[in-house]
Amino acid sequence: MRNSDADIAIDVLNKLIAQELEAASAGMRFGNRPLEESASIRYHAYINARDKIREALADAVEERDARNPFQCQRDELVTQDMHTCDLCGRRVSSPVYAVHLAYMDQAKTASEVCADCMWRLKFSPVRAISLDVYRLFEQWLLSQSEADE
Repeated sequence: MRNSDADIAIDVLNKLIAQELEAASAGMRFGNRPLEESASIRYHAYINARDKIREALADAVEERDARNPFQCQRDELVTQDMHTCDLCGRRVSSPVYAVHLAYMDQAKTASEVCADCMWRLKFSPVRAISLDVYRLFEQWLLSQSEADE
């Protein structure tokens, strides 16, 4: 999650935490009790906010990974190729999916869609069949159409 909104927020909170710690230390050095107390209160509030953001991010990752069938499963072999998702534009590693989006008379084909977009758009995983099974199905269809004639 490099350069995400959460990372930016955590970086800003870290800077604010450092400033408030410095202000509290200055208040203590110069005997300015009100400055020390108010800086200390803000310091602890910023630390609490940063910790809450980190907890929420960790919970979201665990929740998404637990319920998203498009994410890689434990011990699943995937390639480390990097792809650009056609929908969100992020650089992602495998797996990527090919989808057809259709609404009324408009359609778009996306050949590289990340697992997060698949989950966000509520796609359902489909069952993949082998090429041999598909060829047997085509032969069966052909035989059915010949029998109908």
